Amino acid sequence: MERIVLNLCGIKSKGGINIAKTFTEENYNNIDLIIYDNEEIPEIIYNFRKIPNIFITTPRYLHPFLNLFISKETKEKINQCNVMIHFGNIGFKTKIKNLTFIQNILPLISPYSSFRNFLLRIAYIFSFSLADEIIVQQKHVANLIPPKNKVRIIGSLIYKKVKQNNEGGFVVIIENNKNKNPKFLINIVNHLIELNHDVTLINTSKFTISSKAKVIENPSHEELLGVFKKNHTYIHASKYETVGLPIYEALNNGMKIVVPRKDYLSLENSNIYKYQFRDFDSVIDACLASANKNNKFEKVPIYVEDWKLA
Repeated sequence: MERIVLNLCGIKSKGGINIAKTFTEENYNNIDLIIYDNEEIPEIIYNFRKIPNIFITTPRYLHPFLNLFISKETKEKINQCNVMIHFGNIGFKTKIKNLTFIQNILPLISPYSSFRNFLLRIAYIFSFSLADEIIVQQKHVANLIPPKNKVRIIGSLIYKKVKQNNEGGFVVIIENNKNKNPKFLINIVNHLIELNHDVTLINTSKFTISSKAKVIENPSHEELLGVFKKNHTYIHASKYETVGLPIYEALNNGMKIVVPRKDYLSLENSNIYKYQFRDFDSVIDACLASANKNNKFEKVPIYVEDWKLA
């Protein structure tokens, strides 16, 4: 039985926290130690405080060399285990097996979009040199990893017949992240409202939203899934994604999706309506086409992960 150390440092996004939460809860009996630097994590992960854990205060930019800053006692606890999984993209040197999980691909695919991404790319490359294996969720991310590294793809698609939601309206998630194209989404929301469509807007940003939209501020994951179950179409606008979990969660909850033509979703399905990236007329046409479809059941792709370490 593998004895696991989880490095949850650097995890801040809701998607990243949800993945860590699921893994921790499913592998609770095998986890001997957690290190983390986000104070919210203990309140989110069930039974977190029953697992030995250490809060890290070392600045994030030093984490590729974290082995030089943690205590001797912590090093000994780590080295008594079999494997360490670095969930936050950046690993550090240990005497045990190191797995580095890549969740943020922007430093790999667009390193010059910001100084931060440029520095992260350097940290990634250094971490890759220390890792026994790089864990990714989909093939398009694996293609970004240097060929000399061993890569494990943990994500795959299964197909499931799902009862469809033909009531409600559109759902949009607004995040304060340039890659997510929040301003473009807000323009879509405003236009759909002008066309007398209902729109529920999940707002995790500081943008001003139309008073005619149904706005839900910072919902929990369970609340978000509840919104999906009451509406018919989810609209996505990201330029890059590692997976795009809301896309598959929407499909799994009976929704149609409107998504740009990008590598992160290359498959075709009757519930997937594609548009030309950042083309306003194209996305509106896709939205209206999705709203006009009414079926009782559809066979749709569902994203699943296999975290078996053997």
